[in-house]
Amino acid sequence: MKAGPTGTLLTGLTFNPAVSIAEERDATRKFIDVLEQEQHLLQQTDVSLLLSLAKEKAVQAQQLIRLADARNQWLQKLGYPRDRSGMERGITDCNCPGATDAWHELLQLAETASQLNKINGTLITQRLRYNHQALTVLQAATYTAGLYGSDGQPQLFSGGRQLGEG
Repeated sequence: MKAGPTGTLLTGLTFNPAVSIAEERDATRKFIDVLEQEQHLLQQTDVSLLLSLAKEKAVQAQQLIRLADARNQWLQKLGYPRDRSGMERGITDCNCPGATDAWHELLQLAETASQLNKINGTLITQRLRYNHQALTVLQAATYTAGLYGSDGQPQLFSGGRQLGEG
């Protein structure tokens, strides 16, 4: 079997750069939709839907990894580096209509996804910091309230001096 730029065989299937890049571009759009939903939920008080969204995000990320792996295998079989310059050479050599436009869209979408993911990471960090501060305040309040001592008896003061002590 002879494999050229548009017909490199990967796992029994023919790799078509124009179709595969368009599929990766579309999957990146879906991933961006998930990131935007995540960002919206992170800005809400009730974040209970984040768990199910995290599962969807993981599925979308796995799809993107699978598509990028197929693209990288194609580049490797052609002897090109598995990077932007290698991809641009591969697209040029295969003379695939639509592949160049889809590639440039994919690059722009990947940048958008990266920025959204960075913002979401910042929002998560802020939320974690707030939760940590809230827990610290609650723990301090519980400690100073001194509801019960180690002997199980009510204890009104856990520190300092009580009135009448010398």
